Amino acid sequence: MADPAGEADGDPVELGRRRAAGVRRARSPAAVGAVLRAVAVSVLGVLPAFLVGALAVQIRADLDVGLGLFGLAAATLFTVSGSLARPGGRLVQRLGSRRGAALAAALATTSLTVIALAGSPAALVAGLAVGGLGNAVAQPSANAVVSELVTEHRLGVAFGIKQSSIPAATLLGGLAVPGVALVFGWRWAVAGAVGLAVVLLLASLTGGRDAGRRAGSARAPAARAPDRGLPRGGLVVLTLGGFLGSAAATPTGIFLVDSAVAAGMGAGAAGLLFAACSVLGLVVRIGFGWWADRHPGRSAYLFIANLLALGTLGYALLATGSVPASVAGGVLAYGAGWAWTGLFHFTVIRDNRGAAASVTGFVQTGLSLGAATGPLLFGLVAQASYSAAWLTTAALGLAAAVTVRVSRRMVRRSRGLPVSGRRPSRPARTHPPVPSPEEEMHR
Repeated sequence: MADPAGEADGDPVELGRRRAAGVRRARSPAAVGAVLRAVAVSVLGVLPAFLVGALAVQIRADLDVGLGLFGLAAATLFTVSGSLARPGGRLVQRLGSRRGAALAAALATTSLTVIALAGSPAALVAGLAVGGLGNAVAQPSANAVVSELVTEHRLGVAFGIKQSSIPAATLLGGLAVPGVALVFGWRWAVAGAVGLAVVLLLASLTGGRDAGRRAGSARAPAARAPDRGLPRGGLVVLTLGGFLGSAAATPTGIFLVDSAVAAGMGAGAAGLLFAACSVLGLVVRIGFGWWADRHPGRSAYLFIANLLALGTLGYALLATGSVPASVAGGVLAYGAGWAWTGLFHFTVIRDNRGAAASVTGFVQTGLSLGAATGPLLFGLVAQASYSAAWLTTAALGLAAAVTVRVSRRMVRRSRGLPVSGRRPSRPARTHPPVPSPEEEMHR
């Protein structure tokens, strides 16, 4: 959609300075390593929840868990994570990104181990609660390492790659269904995830010091423009938009497989659909980040709002309950309705790079609490009807799109930019006055 008030959300002169600052440093192995480490940490932060979601059919049958209780279990990780996101961000700001990543990996290892050994719904909830502790420090750690080592003009694609951790986690979960769970059992699938967590823990413990603590690292901030920050009110409303968007999107990663099976799809085919949608989500998040870097003068807020609005169509298709519509709905839900989180983190961190972990903790409160509320609400409504649950999700997605647009208006107003529905008029072209004959004689 066209932006009636102008596309850019920042001053054009400042945007030019930021472009110039961003191109002073070339891509370095440290930056590539930072992005890979951020992806690994972020995957582990959310893997317990989405792995349990992908294995929903097997876990529910084994532990005799109803839809409502299963939604509560899935919501536990994000409830704990959202409640502790702000103190977790402050803790990482003090510890540094490397030690924060090690702590997140240790907690994820513990979480997955408890889940693999769970013999009751209570044990499953306890494992996911520990996973929530890990996610509360995983996301600030990942954003901090990206902010420390990635330059301005590659920040969008870096966060696109980093936020591909969520579809990567759902991809691992989707592949675990036909590849492991249906052959060896769901506990072995979780045991494989424990091995991944141990590898990251060892890598974090032997990875050296943080970029901000290395000798000479004080030169790094000079390569980027000063932080603009975000107005407090705009940040709060944006966090609310993240809450609503996350509440709409997260049930897709938890209930898509079970919903597809209820629509008439086989368990193996539903797992493959889950994996295919995860690959799509991974690719488009990176692509949208690349777009943000290529077009720094365009509004990321508008792009986020439009993706959220498009995602509502996917949820409506899933509500029909037919297999073809479920496939199309899953594609739209992953490709648009859940593809905005990389741009969301990029938008916030771009203007707050000096306090990346702390500001991540702030907005992560909304994202995580939304990710907790969404599956819980969805599970309760789905006990009556999956169609009603998906329509509820569509309403949340539409509300999120409107809220993000409101937050953008607040940010633009704080920066002295136009917020009305009419494009700012261009000044009339003026010509120098024609000199009089007397003036011409004296020139």
